[in-house]
Amino acid sequence: MRENYWARRRLSRRTVLKTSVAGAVGAGALIAVGCGDDDDDDADAPATATQAAATQAAATQAAAAEAEATEAAAAQMGPTDGSFFSQYTGIAGTTLDLHQEQYRGIAYTAGNAYNNLLKFTDMDNFVISGEVARGLPEQPDEVTYNFTIRDDVSYHNKPPANGRALTMDDIRWNIDRNLTGGSAAGSYLNAPLYSKVSSVDYIDDTNFTVKVSEPQVTWLGDMTDEFNVIMYPEIGEKLLDENEFGVFSPDNIVGTGPFIFDEFVKEDRAHAVRNDDYFFRKDGTIPGMVDELFFVNLGGDINPQRLAFEQKQIDELASRDKAVMEEIAANNPDVEAFRVGDPNNNLEFAYNYTTNRALSDERIRTAMFLATDRALVAQQHFQGLGRPNPAVNWPFEAWALSQEELSQAPGYRQPKDQDIADARALWEQADAESHDDLDFRVTTVDFPQYVPLLEWFPAMLNTGLDTEKWSAQAIPVTSLLEYNQSGQASVGYLGGWDQWTSPDPRLRFAKVYAKHPDDGGKYGHFINFWKYTTPEMEGYIEAMFTEFDTEKAQEIIKEAQRFALTDAGSGHLQMVGGLTSWVKWPYLHRRGPFFITYGTTISQELWIDQSHPTFQGKQRPA
Repeated sequence: MRENYWARRRLSRRTVLKTSVAGAVGAGALIAVGCGDDDDDDADAPATATQAAATQAAATQAAAAEAEATEAAAAQMGPTDGSFFSQYTGIAGTTLDLHQEQYRGIAYTAGNAYNNLLKFTDMDNFVISGEVARGLPEQPDEVTYNFTIRDDVSYHNKPPANGRALTMDDIRWNIDRNLTGGSAAGSYLNAPLYSKVSSVDYIDDTNFTVKVSEPQVTWLGDMTDEFNVIMYPEIGEKLLDENEFGVFSPDNIVGTGPFIFDEFVKEDRAHAVRNDDYFFRKDGTIPGMVDELFFVNLGGDINPQRLAFEQKQIDELASRDKAVMEEIAANNPDVEAFRVGDPNNNLEFAYNYTTNRALSDERIRTAMFLATDRALVAQQHFQGLGRPNPAVNWPFEAWALSQEELSQAPGYRQPKDQDIADARALWEQADAESHDDLDFRVTTVDFPQYVPLLEWFPAMLNTGLDTEKWSAQAIPVTSLLEYNQSGQASVGYLGGWDQWTSPDPRLRFAKVYAKHPDDGGKYGHFINFWKYTTPEMEGYIEAMFTEFDTEKAQEIIKEAQRFALTDAGSGHLQMVGGLTSWVKWPYLHRRGPFFITYGTTISQELWIDQSHPTFQGKQRPA
């Protein structure tokens, strides 16, 4: 059984202040920022409290007991319909074609309209079940999957589907589409997954058989990917038109899922209503659902987000702003607060290992790798709530190199004296100062939280390497994929790298470290923008995908990470993965958070307890 990556508890103000320090960078711990004094000083106060204070204390205890009794009674009654769920999210992306989209914010929001053949029902323990498929496929051998689909699934009752039944022709269209690998508008995200399919036999209206070219250890799990949805064919064909590809409209969101969108404005807001014809609702699998979903973009400033949460315009809030999240929990003692290690909350520099005139020199890229101060990165970008990342992000505890091992690796050691000395020696040997300044200009995106990177990241490398070569620029986030794919980002991209969508990290690892498909790569993907490949890494990747013993596969991927440590990160300057702080109001009942969160995993099974005392004052978002 996989280890649970998160712990949750209700935190009083005092408990929040006492437990907010998470540790320090180094041997298996987090970077720590001290809390200062707590209000424990009242322990020394005289014992002669006033009668008024005693009365107030008794009333507070009685109210707390009543609230707990009310909450317990609601939990016994179980999920009920009604009210709405509202959440802050960025809603940034390039298209509503989920087969071609790359930004998880779109899958997290628009994905609530869709279903997959299969889904995770327990992400932490790798439990998969059927969604549109009736259970897991039968496997008569290691390369054959016999699927049976449900006969009670309908598309949304809106044009152009108008509530018609899902058919095997729709399944065929979705599979055939992904088998092509891409279109003129772009590449399909899950092309590597479908490239392993050798044949599909559509037997009748509810049964089909997939054969893969060779045993695929991760194939079933990877089929649950949140972008691997069942789209409506007419909409999918429409979005292949370059004039329609980037059109964000609820008319372009038609699925079979639990919610029907009637508003979707990129980078602003989205709204959906419950689909009462949803098959999991009709068969009683999901007994209670909210009436509506609201997604609102409140911008990158934490203060409007905080205000919206405290006014109950949004039901939960996630942020890496440690200080503010602690204040929220401290000032609102009823809220539930917790932290989760999220592999998609990270900072790394994916650099041009192959054709950049400077970084293609092993000495220069190794100097960069050694000079990176990961303790500083954690403080600057994660307010101390971060751990050093190897090539598999640290929340994958069974798959990632341990913090203890990392703490002794060049580039990760504290103090940095030896790393800096070695880095400067390599920099000088390579005559790095003779290179053009443009060879060291890194690119990030214009997210507000990334603006500080423009200053401190190049300053860190310039200081460590005793140079003035490094600089940074920001571009619009909507231009990033084109910028990387077109070769304009000749140095590399600095920012968060997500797409960690399965508790088994092998496929995501291969997408950036395996040989590019253009070069005949078996497991690679186009997000390996600069076509990194080495024989050593190819050997590790081939071995991990042919190993059915999980523990052995974990050791293979750890060896691949050790190799990356000797190769300046193998095209990825891994730095730090952060913890995400969450707060939510107790009237909100939802699963998770998991260390990887799918939007539909939450929305399908959340409900609002309208009898809970904290429900009073809940507002629709402004």
